[in-house]
Amino acid sequence: MYKLVEYKDPTAFHDKVHSLLMEDEAANNLPLGLLNTMKTSDKYKDPLLLLVENEEGAVAGSFIMTPPHYLVCTLKVGKEEIAGIALQLKDYCEKYQVTIPGFVAEKETALQMTHGWCHVTGESFSIRMNQRVYQLNKVKDIRISRGKMVPVRSGQEELLAKWISEFVADTEVISMAGDEALKRAKDMIQNEPYVFFWEVDGKPVSMARAARRTENGITVNFVYTPSEFRKKGYASSVVAELSRLLLKDHSFCSLYTDLDNPTSNKIYMEIGYEPVCDSMMITIV
Repeated sequence: MYKLVEYKDPTAFHDKVHSLLMEDEAANNLPLGLLNTMKTSDKYKDPLLLLVENEEGAVAGSFIMTPPHYLVCTLKVGKEEIAGIALQLKDYCEKYQVTIPGFVAEKETALQMTHGWCHVTGESFSIRMNQRVYQLNKVKDIRISRGKMVPVRSGQEELLAKWISEFVADTEVISMAGDEALKRAKDMIQNEPYVFFWEVDGKPVSMARAARRTENGITVNFVYTPSEFRKKGYASSVVAELSRLLLKDHSFCSLYTDLDNPTSNKIYMEIGYEPVCDSMMITIV
């Protein structure tokens, strides 16, 4: 029998779940990265932090949610235990008026948790995205396109905000208003060390960013090329060069891809990214 234990302190929660998540650091880059961010900043307001513990108090999983994003699930329990955990989660959400928009997890965990949830709530679901998690330990020698990688700098906030909005519209479940995107862009430029454009003759044509550090790794995300600059190798070039830079200070890089986009998956594997596991984003409807 498992029970859910709520935490308000991200550091205490991190200390309890860390060893479980570190059993597969790259696969768990999302929950590990979120917790590391919570420990060092107030970026996420009122996160939901729930541990799954057995009767002896040993940790068997975690639920992390940073509203309005999906619930990130990590579970090391048998299939037969999922229904009971889903029922406890439903009771918790009803008691504290928490809304769960969907689940993000390793593929089998996501499916089992979703089916358990819908069984006890009567709700339905739709698959938002089939994903794959990759890990890179060494960048392969690939052809680099014309241009160079440069840090996004002051004065480029509006362009960065525009690209952030377009990236979110393409990939995320939630939309991002223009003023929110501009605020995000300013924060990135001022406070983040790994936000880069690929520029050709001084003109930005693609972007990539790294964030969510784990103990030994870091995640590459916000890889975006506007449609007019695609199919020229710019995304490959900026990801390869950024990854090479990151590996100077980290043992590995990780990233998520849309598994239904064969182009991006092919690009990353050519750079040297290797599949770790499949993941799913599932919307509750």
